[in-house]
Amino acid sequence: MRHRVVINVLAGMPIAIFGFITNVINVIVFCDPEMRCSLVNHFLLVLSISDLLLLVCNFFMLIFPVIASMSNNYLLHNYYPLFLWFAYPVGLSTQTCGVYLTVLVSVHRYLGVCHPFRAKRWVSGKPVKWAIIGSIIFSIVLNLHTWLELDIRTCYDINFNSPLRAIFLTPLRMNSMYTLITKCIMYTLTMFIIPFITLIIVNCRIVVALKESTRMRNGQSMKKSTQSKFSWRSLDKRIMNNFRMLKGAKYSELFGRFGRLNFNPLKTPSLLKTNGNSLRDRSVTLMLLAIVAIFLCCNCLAFCNNIYDNVQVAKKHAQESGSSNSTLLPPEIEELSQDYDEEWSIFDEWTFDFSVEISNLLISLNSSSSMFVYLIFSSKYRSIIKHWLGLEKRRRTNGVALTTQLNKSAQLFLTTSETDLRKATMVRKEANEDEIQEIQSDEPSAASNISRDDQNRSSSKRKLLRFATLA
Repeated sequence: MRHRVVINVLAGMPIAIFGFITNVINVIVFCDPEMRCSLVNHFLLVLSISDLLLLVCNFFMLIFPVIASMSNNYLLHNYYPLFLWFAYPVGLSTQTCGVYLTVLVSVHRYLGVCHPFRAKRWVSGKPVKWAIIGSIIFSIVLNLHTWLELDIRTCYDINFNSPLRAIFLTPLRMNSMYTLITKCIMYTLTMFIIPFITLIIVNCRIVVALKESTRMRNGQSMKKSTQSKFSWRSLDKRIMNNFRMLKGAKYSELFGRFGRLNFNPLKTPSLLKTNGNSLRDRSVTLMLLAIVAIFLCCNCLAFCNNIYDNVQVAKKHAQESGSSNSTLLPPEIEELSQDYDEEWSIFDEWTFDFSVEISNLLISLNSSSSMFVYLIFSSKYRSIIKHWLGLEKRRRTNGVALTTQLNKSAQLFLTTSETDLRKATMVRKEANEDEIQEIQSDEPSAASNISRDDQNRSSSKRKLLRFATLA
């Protein structure tokens, strides 16, 4: 009882309160329109809600009963079984939902890193929403039987001299075959083996892909440093050729100012993508890897406790099934074996209970520590928090749309198609032929001069419009 008070009340309550506050902040931040642009944040929003509900249920399952047992208040003793009966199945459902949302986030990031073309076809708004809804329904259906494991009865209490609610295990929960199937087999497979194996395999593949991309990026940067001079020279020549086409136009002074600008800071769309999108994707990937690493570390002790509990349940089931065929031992040997088993059972029971309390504390810590990961790796999350604290002004800009428009404008400006070049050469030939005909003609009439001026103006307008379309 003493270790429960120390672990659950003195350590568990501050973690639960802090986790409740941080997850409320996470939910508010991820509900922001700027954060909802990314599909990964949809998973993180529902994951924050499940962590919030899990912390509330852990409070009524682990902390509130200890506080009620330490007090002499009749209402606390009367109502904590009711809260415990409701919080137990809801807490297991939210824990299952949080586990599989973590798996879905890792699979989503694996598709984006290792199979980007498939991710563009498969991973969109509707599949993500259906995956989230499916994980919620799966977690609820998987834990429906837990509503039948606890029962509330009214008993007469001597200390309070009045009827009092008490919670008991149902006969279904005390059945060894039911415990073997649900706790040993189904719970271990769905909560530990399948999620742990999936997370380890997927995240190992992500780490390998990140290392390979880093190595390729370093190799390409060495090549680009040697070829940058030649590439920028060819880029300057191509841009200056476009400006020379408009040398005799009406707005030649304006284009001359553009021509005197330094175009080296301009980058191609590929460079814009590598410097902007790749860094953002890399930070998102590292953030999800950190979330998975914390999840595995905090649930490792619970997995070990589950294995030990499964061994004890299987041993008990084997003893019950083989009790009818057991041979009789001498009374002295039977008493010694019973005393030896009682000593080790008391020691193992105390150690196991202490380990279970520590594992529950680690699970609460896992649900409370996600805010620090978001603050370290997410720049948008930091900017929203800084805006709340008054440290910086909020700029509500759609970064995705802005990046897309910049890429399109740069691509339209820096690329010149062959058809435009052919049209430009044809216009030059026509202008040269007109000049030759003008020199050969001795006495041009006023009408011909007006028509020729109109042609020159129309050609300059065509060039100006052509440059505007390129820009």
